[in-house]
Amino acid sequence: MNDIFKKYLHSVINPEEFERFSDFVAEKENTDAVYQMMKPEWDKSMQAEVEPNAGKSPVFQQIIQHILRDEAGNALRRLKIYSIGLRVAAILVLGLLFSSVWFYMESRSTTESVQLQTVSIPYGAKTQLVMPDGSTVWLNSGSTLSYSGDFSKKRQVVLKGEAFFEVKKSNIPFDVNTGYGKIRVLGTAFNVLAYPETGFVTTLVHGSVKIDSGRSNQSQILKPGEQAELVNGNLVKSKVETELFTSWKDGKMIFRREPFPSLMKRLERWFNVKIVYLPEDFKDLWYSGTIENETITEVMDMVSTAAPVQFTFNSKTRVINVISRK
Repeated sequence: MNDIFKKYLHSVINPEEFERFSDFVAEKENTDAVYQMMKPEWDKSMQAEVEPNAGKSPVFQQIIQHILRDEAGNALRRLKIYSIGLRVAAILVLGLLFSSVWFYMESRSTTESVQLQTVSIPYGAKTQLVMPDGSTVWLNSGSTLSYSGDFSKKRQVVLKGEAFFEVKKSNIPFDVNTGYGKIRVLGTAFNVLAYPETGFVTTLVHGSVKIDSGRSNQSQILKPGEQAELVNGNLVKSKVETELFTSWKDGKMIFRREPFPSLMKRLERWFNVKIVYLPEDFKDLWYSGTIENETITEVMDMVSTAAPVQFTFNSKTRVINVISRK
């Protein structure tokens, strides 16, 4: 199993070995064995953090995770290990079935140089971070969050993707920088959508935020229940039902007349699958519904029942082909 574990860390594991590793991690009696496999790799990572000539610090190159098999219904156990700077709860999923691995990161050296820390989340995963200032961040699938080692003195993050923030109140502003602009807060809860393919949307749950669009030199101040979206270069503010835009952090997706292409893209990120279809065949279709605890095949069954579509799913390649029944 040690050899399979090393293959898993270096992403060269084959499907049969992956299944064996998944079953091994799932068994409670293997907790000590899993820890013994992890410890040497973890020690190497920690040593690299404290050696001044070790080069760029690796930040969670491998998030040791509970692995859930597709179509299964049993959550796996929780493992605990320690590192530097913040606490990370990494919730990795296949379908909408959750397992978690908690990384408690604690400072080991007051003389440590300031470094850029980055947490990247692959498709099919979600992560909860507790920042050094006590703020909490949920990162959605396919997202990246970066921040500097002196975060407590300068609360700035760079976001690519989607995140929900609960910012702890402080006299030091909390800035979220994206490729579309910046959001500044002192203490509040809000959602930011900033994938390259989706554009820029900020939704405020409570508190207040100021949004500066770097592309249009416009600013908007949001109140609870309001949303600002960058449309044709302009920040457009509107009243919204915030749950539609924040429920993903609780393991649920709610759709209200969601255009078919947008629905497929969100499912791709959520379930870590590739969906192949001809956009022109589905340009007039939309979908309304709620997804919670369903697998990807169950979701596609629901979609095909509600809309004139049919699909095939290759579980090995994780590719879904969708065609119109019109």
